Amino acid sequence: MTTWLSAEEAGFLTGGPGRAAETVLARLIDQGLLRVSREGQVSAVHREDRGATTSVEARMLSFARDSIQFDALVLATRNCTEVAELYRHLLGRGLLRVPHRRYGDRWFSLAVAAGATVIGFLHSPVFFVAALIALGFFVWQHNGGPVTAAGREALRQVTASDRVHAVALHGFDGKDVGALFDLPRRVVRPLPVRQARTGRRTTSSGGGCGSSHSCGSSSCGGGSSCGGGGGGD
Repeated sequence: MTTWLSAEEAGFLTGGPGRAAETVLARLIDQGLLRVSREGQVSAVHREDRGATTSVEARMLSFARDSIQFDALVLATRNCTEVAELYRHLLGRGLLRVPHRRYGDRWFSLAVAAGATVIGFLHSPVFFVAALIALGFFVWQHNGGPVTAAGREALRQVTASDRVHAVALHGFDGKDVGALFDLPRRVVRPLPVRQARTGRRTTSSGGGCGSSHSCGSSSCGGGSSCGGGGGGD
């Protein structure tokens, strides 16, 4: 059964809360609800939140009632409670997971593998088996990300079929994406917080629900960390 993703959901799974915010911005520009000056100032076309189809869109429109810089709008939306709710929604659908606090355990696994290897050389080859098991566990922990297998499968169905989905998958600073909106590179380049990868390879503008901010706590004001976070580049 195919899991349908909205553009902002695909953006979150690909690049975390910041990419979701970029995607919402792209949709509102695409629909003529936000305008962007050549200097990167964004303003809402209407004073009310008319035209919003999601709570995140409504929040972004409220931020843009007064003119706001492009990157500041992405950052403010990334940190809002509505994006935290989007994160929890994706958790509930089984498309994201709350990773274990695995970083200390991960390096412990590597230390165990190294120690077992040394003991294997000095005492008994049977310890090489323990070393291989610990090393395999280390690799599994290192590669484990916040996007579940179901989330990765859902993302495989998403294509850059229009300029909004192009932002969801690659970010405004992706190759030629900003040009689809007639935005100069100087406007899209300063987007905050570079991201790590998740289920899909992305450009330097971000990718993966992961970076220096968490998907669920410091970056969106929500609950548990999903192992990363971040917005566009």
